[in-house]
Formats: sequence, structure tokens, C-alpha cells
Amino acid sequence: MSNVTFFFANKERLKFLLKCIAIGMPILLLSAWAINSFEDKEAEKGEANDKGGMNYYYREGSGADKYPEPVAKLLQMYPGSQATYINVSTDKNNELEGDIYSFTADDISKVYSFYKKGAKVIDDTPERVELEKNGQNFVITKEKVLEDDPIKGETKFGITFYNKATVNKYKTN
Repeated sequence: MSNVTFFFANKERLKFLLKCIAIGMPILLLSAWAINSFEDKEAEKGEANDKGGMNYYYREGSGADKYPEPVAKLLQMYPGSQATYINVSTDKNNELEGDIYSFTADDISKVYSFYKKGAKVIDDTPERVELEKNGQNFVITKEKVLEDDPIKGETKFGITFYNKATVNKYKTN
């Protein structure tokens, strides 16, 4: 039976093989889809980290339509944008740290104006805007569209969050 041609020896064995494939393949595909959906839902909730907070990681070519819950409490997603990369974490004090990269059809100046509303401007240049909102520091930058980016022909911008320890470290240096 270890011979590869066992199922091809006669029509009955071949029919049995094809029936097994016809039954097994949909079950395997359905199982893979269910597991993938479950993992996506769990990733949205985040994973516990060693800082007493949560890690949120998302990388998708089609783009996320919403931010993770701790980011959404602080910032709205820019209208019409798609976040293709989210890697943020919180600590035990719920301070954010990490990056989000998004694409929009709008000019970067509109993105800067949108995020400046309700935030304290710390530094403002054509390349980047550093802001503070509800005690959380973050920087918005225009990013270069790379060859392997999933979206082409749109403005790419990044949002980088800094926790208080990082901000204080830079202030003392």
C-alpha cells in the first residue's frame, strides 16, 4: 500500500480517492477560513504584553477600516483613509507606543489639519507635525511610498506614538 500508484490501479480505487478529495477539500478550506477569521477577531482585541498592557498588530493590503480600541479613544481615523500597517502597544497606564501607516487620496496638508484639531501642536514642519492630545504625544509624518506597499498613487502618512518615558528621555538629552 505504500506505493504511490495504489489509488490508480483500478477505477474503484480512483473513485474512492476522488470522493475523499471531494469531501475533504471543502472541510479543510472551511476550517482554514474559520481559524483565520477567529485569529483576526482575536488580533483586533490585542494580545497581552509584558508591560501590563496589550499589543495590537495588523498588516493587510486591503487596509483596516478602524483603529484598535485604545487608539480610537484618542484619534479618529482620517476620513477615506486605509491603515495597512498597525503595530501599537499599551502599557499598564494605557499609554500608547508604536506606529500606524495609512493611505489617503488627499494631500498631506489636509491630514495635518485634521489631526491638529483638538490637539496641542508641539512642532510643525512641512515633513512632520508633532502633537499632544490627552497627555499622549504622537507625530504625523509624510512617508515615501515603497515598491512593496499595497496601495500606489496615494499619499502615505505615518502616525508614531511615544509614551511619557520616551518623551522625557528626549527632553533631557
